[in-house]
Amino acid sequence: TSADTTGANTATATPTAPLGTATTTPVTTAQSAVTGAATAGIAGTPGTPATTPAATLGNAAQRIQQANAMIASDPIRARAELTRLLDSNALSATERTQAYAGINNLASALFFSPNIVPGDIASQSYVVKKGDSFARITSREKLAIDWRFIQRINQIASEKALRADMRLKLAHGPFDGEVIKADYRFNVYAGTGSERVMVASFPCGVGTNDSTPVGTFKVRAGSKLIDPEWSNPRTGEKFKSNDPKNPIGERWIGLQGTTPETAKFTGYGIHGTVEPQSIGKQMSMGCVRLGDAEVQVVYELIGESSTIVIR
Repeated sequence: TSADTTGANTATATPTAPLGTATTTPVTTAQSAVTGAATAGIAGTPGTPATTPAATLGNAAQRIQQANAMIASDPIRARAELTRLLDSNALSATERTQAYAGINNLASALFFSPNIVPGDIASQSYVVKKGDSFARITSREKLAIDWRFIQRINQIASEKALRADMRLKLAHGPFDGEVIKADYRFNVYAGTGSERVMVASFPCGVGTNDSTPVGTFKVRAGSKLIDPEWSNPRTGEKFKSNDPKNPIGERWIGLQGTTPETAKFTGYGIHGTVEPQSIGKQMSMGCVRLGDAEVQVVYELIGESSTIVIR
């Protein structure tokens, strides 16, 4: 059955996706993730990493060490090198863990902060105009993100703090997602081709018995929801918006296959969880689940112009 219905950013549509069960209470508002934005949503410890062959890149361990050493002096180059290493699929499990940690060390200062670093393809500078709002800026600048991400990275507690001539950092996007099931990671990328770089990496949970489908997907139009209702497709149990026991947490992003192989997969999505111990494990009904802080960030970055690849 279909996972979600029309009604982006509302609590009226009811996703009925194949999801896991949960028992604890999630974060209740998007605003809670804005405070401490430089590190919010950055989780550096993955679940059980993939067991991969030893690196064939030639002294990969040394290259990771060198890239991590460049984080302070040349973060753009360090990020590009760590991206190449992770995308090579030639790292050992330990090396992948080290490289992911490097990406997230970079992200705290380079991506999730107001700092604008020359040469960063993921961000740009903007001067606030009289009457601006975060939503108006997002629309005028044609940013492929949710307006809340501007508030997050600039560490602004309230829109009332915006003033004409204030300089902001904007993340323009589009950003793409990649789920590495064996690593239990949801990776976020900016750019394409040779400029493609990983800007953040989050631990995630996937489907029981390897049930999360693989392939290429996009965000289903109108499917993004905040505080969604949800009906368990297996038991029929219904959860209302803001129910602290709602298994899908505070965010829902519906997925739609873009190839003949993935078009048959309906009802799948990316969502939060009230079962944090399930992150890094196979415990969902097939969807990709993220922690409360992480899913808020992914919701703000991944949109209808994004491509999501599950491997």
